[in-house]
Amino acid sequence: MIMPQKKHKPINLSFDEVLTGIADENKPSPVEATARPFLKWAGGKRSILQELMDRLPKEYKTYYEPFLGGAALFFSIKPQDAYLSDVNFHLILTFRAVRDDVDRLITNLKIHASKHSAEYYTSARQRLSKEKDPTKLGALLIYLNKTCYNGLYRVNKSGEFNVPIGSYVSPAILDEENLRLASKALQGIEIIQHVFSRIKIAPKNFYYLDPPYHKTFDGYDSSRFGDKDHEELAAFCRRLDKAGSFFMISNSNNTFVKKLYDGFNIEKVQASRFLSCKGEQRGKETELIIRNY
Repeated sequence: MIMPQKKHKPINLSFDEVLTGIADENKPSPVEATARPFLKWAGGKRSILQELMDRLPKEYKTYYEPFLGGAALFFSIKPQDAYLSDVNFHLILTFRAVRDDVDRLITNLKIHASKHSAEYYTSARQRLSKEKDPTKLGALLIYLNKTCYNGLYRVNKSGEFNVPIGSYVSPAILDEENLRLASKALQGIEIIQHVFSRIKIAPKNFYYLDPPYHKTFDGYDSSRFGDKDHEELAAFCRRLDKAGSFFMISNSNNTFVKKLYDGFNIEKVQASRFLSCKGEQRGKETELIIRNY
């Protein structure tokens, strides 16, 4: 049986219109701008970001990041369902301020930028641990982070920020566009302050763990992060594995860490390290990426 051919309406386009149409079809769609970390953070993952991206699980349910830091991986993959947490109270309040009150945060940062000086920096450093308004606290932390020595976060045993001022001529205190992009990316995302061990474990979730590196960045907060904490983290990862979850952890390349994660997929990668206060710890370093998949 021969099927009748469908009749098509003639297309009355000029030669120029046809060429334009073809060009429009081949033109790549606009790429949506992606938020970047709005804080510099010791051990930040931007130098090995592609290595991490290449090793993500193909499919997972909820993204968990319990050592938040600058959140470079989160901002790069923009998961719709995510749970972000950290033990650092100042950091969590800052992320919440960016998510929930970015306009007022930007207003406060403009004030800090206009008043920046060595004297003003010292005053802001003293105010950080006393500030009760979450948005003002967030603006203070961003200001201090952009103007302090090497962009470090360090506190004394009393929990007071004690990094001296940096020697920047014109520090980039306010990046309004990026803060708004970050706020958009954080909408609907849970941001909670607690230790990593309190995170919910469930099958098919993905947990990216970026702890203070063993024997490198242990001055993260007033409680430190020592050998026992790393041992507890390794035990937590084994619980994740037993539950059918996916985990990926980055850490120092040393015998202690390798022994903790014996039996898992351990790979070496090269990373650039910029934020250490020790000159001999800057430059290219070999780090570990450890996975259970």
